[in-house]
Amino acid sequence: MTELRVGRTQEISSATVVLVEDIKALKQLVHEEMEQIGCGFHQHRVVTILGFGNVADAVEILAIGYLLTVYEDSEGAMTPWESSLLTAAVFAGMLAGGIVGGVAGDIYGRKPVLLVTLAINAIAAFVSAFSPNIYWLIFFRAVAGLGVGGVVAALFALCLEHVPVSARGRYVTILCSFWMIGAVLTAGTAWVMLGTYSTGERIVAISWRWFAGAVGLPSFTCFLLTMLYVPESPHFLASKGDAKGATIVLQYIHKIHKSGRQIQIKFATEDENAELFTIGIQDSVIQKSVYTDARNLNHNAICSRESLRIVARLFERPHLGSTLLLMLCGFSLSFGSYGLSTWITKLFDSVGMANPFENAFLFAGANLPGNLISLYLIDIVGYQRLFSGALFLSALCALMFAFNVEGSKTIIVVVSCLFNACTTAAWNGFGVLSAEVFPQELRTTGISVVNCSNRVAAITSQFVNGFLMGPPPHLAALLSVTASVMCSGAVASRWINHGTKDNGDALSKRSSGKLASEAEPDISPVVSRCGGDDDEEGEQSGLIRYDFLHREKNPALL
Repeated sequence: MTELRVGRTQEISSATVVLVEDIKALKQLVHEEMEQIGCGFHQHRVVTILGFGNVADAVEILAIGYLLTVYEDSEGAMTPWESSLLTAAVFAGMLAGGIVGGVAGDIYGRKPVLLVTLAINAIAAFVSAFSPNIYWLIFFRAVAGLGVGGVVAALFALCLEHVPVSARGRYVTILCSFWMIGAVLTAGTAWVMLGTYSTGERIVAISWRWFAGAVGLPSFTCFLLTMLYVPESPHFLASKGDAKGATIVLQYIHKIHKSGRQIQIKFATEDENAELFTIGIQDSVIQKSVYTDARNLNHNAICSRESLRIVARLFERPHLGSTLLLMLCGFSLSFGSYGLSTWITKLFDSVGMANPFENAFLFAGANLPGNLISLYLIDIVGYQRLFSGALFLSALCALMFAFNVEGSKTIIVVVSCLFNACTTAAWNGFGVLSAEVFPQELRTTGISVVNCSNRVAAITSQFVNGFLMGPPPHLAALLSVTASVMCSGAVASRWINHGTKDNGDALSKRSSGKLASEAEPDISPVVSRCGGDDDEEGEQSGLIRYDFLHREKNPALL
């Protein structure tokens, strides 16, 4: 590679060396490179691997509902308090893991946090199989929840920051759809390992401990694949001023795509003057002015005050309103979704169904139409309207279940499946909405804070549902409470101002896969903003346009 330094111009063959003046310019350059790269094998592989992490989360969260059905057969009766603690344990762990993992993801990086939390998840799930009593099982479930909570924010941040802006809605929906695979995998595995034939005989005569140990396998698989094939987010590296790290990731992606493009990004040094230099970009020559600005970038110096400052920014203008509304929306969705999915086998058992595992498998399979419908509608109606509409329909299905608890078993199964399909669509819309509301430098922290509200809702629903399940069971009251909470979230979602248009944000429309300077040549000052009313730096505030000085001296460049 031929290197080009400020103060000396050399001929460049295949290398592109770009000097940037500050972190803002570095972030914009990385954004432009990722937009130019587009979607290819690297993006598909990354999203697929991250999808295994979503599978692991689904398996870990949903598995306890199946364990509840058979645990008492071999370990003795549980009190309602113990069963509520067992189902709430993973969500309590997720609450703590979400806070720590989110802040750590914005400080140390998305990939290392993802690897650590996946390892915690896998180890805790495996060790829980050896629990000597219910309280040790509750403890290990809470530890596994720590891992699950940290995984969520890192998954979505890595997905968003490895794909172009215009494709984020589609790829996040695909990532969310892996939850369906995890739900079906959990239901199918539980049916085989814990379920019975129509005669009442066990399909496989093994202990629940084998099922508990198998729950950690998806996390272990995702850990290995992430370590080998998923690089750190180049956007995160740029936000921390790590030009070398961002260069390595960009070169890695270009190599996978066999584009032949080589780029090296460096900061201009303090003692070098602003100077015009020549760089080669795709067989063309572009003149860019370089400005020097010495930076002492010590992004390894981390303190707790910095962590608190990052969290505090979410509760300051202009993020305060969106953060609170998102927390309310996440609370309502989690209360209904996790509340029913965790107790669904007990619900089916309480209404007198002969094989609750079989019907729970149908319930899990309803994720498929929910994902397909949301994938089709998210670019048509927008993710905000998709979320609120799906949440309203979920509440309606819960009410229909409540009015039919003593009626036809077929109607109960159908309405339950419709409920799960609608909540799946709502989760897909919520995943994009919650990620797009926050700027890049606050994204994983913002997602994690919102997810903390989700965990509080999930914990609350376990105790509320555990109390209403009795004995004696109050199923109509349980389902009516669920419907009311979900309706409140659907109403609140319409007030969220996410700063971009639902059918494509300003950034994706302006970039269109080109360099911003190519799309809108101009002779305006060095850095200008396009679109967006926010003063925050980063992608959400609009494009930062590179303008070339001295072009009046070089009319061929205009």
